[in-house]
Amino acid sequence: MQLKLTAALVLGLLAGCGGQAPLVSVDPALPTGDPRQERLVFNECAIYFAAVQKLQADGRRANGDPTRGCPADAAARPTDINPMVSVPSVSPGFPQDLYNRMIARGVPTDLADDISRSKAFWDLVAFRDSTVGSF
Repeated sequence: MQLKLTAALVLGLLAGCGGQAPLVSVDPALPTGDPRQERLVFNECAIYFAAVQKLQADGRRANGDPTRGCPADAAARPTDINPMVSVPSVSPGFPQDLYNRMIARGVPTDLADDISRSKAFWDLVAFRDSTVGSF
């Protein structure tokens, strides 16, 4: 009986966690605790806070909690998520992963599309690429 109760609790917990957005990802190419890793997470979180602020200004809501697991002080960082006129298309690798994380965390697709053409998005991609490239 005890085993059945434990199994039921575990399955219930797993089912309840299924739809939650993942915590902010760390880059496996960098060692844990590396200050550049913290900067990557902080800058990604700043994008999520800016997205939530944009949605609220437009009278909309996210499909989840984009800022889950983010440091609260990332909300104060000025972040330009407005689409630029000329940008590269979202390419495989980190840009596509970042775009997919925005969607998974609840940023609506139309806003994620705009953000993927923003200065903040491409600055983060460039910082990540230069950081990993110099490691």
